[in-house]
Amino acid sequence: MARPNVTVIVNDESFVISGSEAGGAHRAGYLSAMGKTLVDALGYTADRTRNYMVVESVTDWINRLRSTAPTGYASVYGATGSYEGPFGGLSGGQQQSGNLYAGGTLERWPLGPTAEWRQDWWNVHNYLQYGGTAIVGASAATEVASKALLLQKSIQLDSVFGPTAANSNVSAVATTRGDCVAVVGIDSGTAPSAAAVVTASENVIHVYGEKLHRDIARISTSAVADENLVTSSLVADAAGCLARTDRVANPWFSPGGVRRGQILDVVRLARELSDGDQDTLYDNKINPVVSFPGEGTILFGDKTGAASTSTLSRINVARLFIYLKNIIGTAARTILFELNDSTTRNLFINAVTPVLRNIQGQRGITDFRVVCDETNNTADIIDSNQFVADIFIKPTKSVNFVRIRFTNKSESADLG
Repeated sequence: MARPNVTVIVNDESFVISGSEAGGAHRAGYLSAMGKTLVDALGYTADRTRNYMVVESVTDWINRLRSTAPTGYASVYGATGSYEGPFGGLSGGQQQSGNLYAGGTLERWPLGPTAEWRQDWWNVHNYLQYGGTAIVGASAATEVASKALLLQKSIQLDSVFGPTAANSNVSAVATTRGDCVAVVGIDSGTAPSAAAVVTASENVIHVYGEKLHRDIARISTSAVADENLVTSSLVADAAGCLARTDRVANPWFSPGGVRRGQILDVVRLARELSDGDQDTLYDNKINPVVSFPGEGTILFGDKTGAASTSTLSRINVARLFIYLKNIIGTAARTILFELNDSTTRNLFINAVTPVLRNIQGQRGITDFRVVCDETNNTADIIDSNQFVADIFIKPTKSVNFVRIRFTNKSESADLG
């Protein structure tokens, strides 16, 4: 007979909060065909009342899985006692969702994100790692409803993204609103030579491919079989790079490159791109993501869908003008219903000049000029109750090509 002993068993049923960056002010809308379903499954009472969630951190997003607060989703059980709801669940008749008990006594989704809403959950999660805020949901479980929600300008957005299947509607949100950028994805199942932009607009950013990353248990070894990893579009990470850029710099800085374009939580890319692939994609205004030994995985481009002949073909310049439209537009609203005379015109100039000078001091523009006088506010303009201001801007361009020259000199040469 075995000697007396004590056995201690630890059952780990927790989720590990993945590493994330500090929070910032960037707000991204997520467009999903499951908007209402997501809100019902993961939202709290206030979220379900307004039909969307405002999620400010990865911790918040994971806690929505672990919460015992009632959900708005009605669970379904089969004749055998197994859970048959669209979210997956536990077998043997075990309770799956906290909403089955008054006040909630179990975690909502103890298996983590599952079944048809799994990829949407991961897309939002991956964006939140970069420190931005996500707006998720809709009044119905349709892509059209999600689009209608994000078109509301009462919901402030800096960017919008979604699954690749929603690309055209994601683009439409940004081009219709005009006050944000859309990030859309090109699936790596499409050969780089066949990849094409979804929308040729300065408000739309295209990114290629997917990454493989760790699951909710945060298994850290790269030796894990691929079936234990999650494959997610790099769209969420590109939107995250925008959030990081706004936090550590300003919208008129490029989100690409080693400093602001580092992609988080990558085991490997779904498709590694050759130099030729990268050139082909970039020539077609699609931004590649590239892994560099010792440097990490990086968003290696900063193009928009605009024509290459325009400076708006670069993300930093396009976002500079969006920023200017938003902030100058606010100043312009103070002019409405005022008298169109030199006093009002000078008030407007005095209001916008410090803003432009501040951006110039922070490297966003190299020079500017504001014209708001009798030359563009003629008698005809004044008689038609209009007010005109012309603002000329020289935006600072990002570096896309670096040329370094080495010269071999003889020992006796003077290098002074």
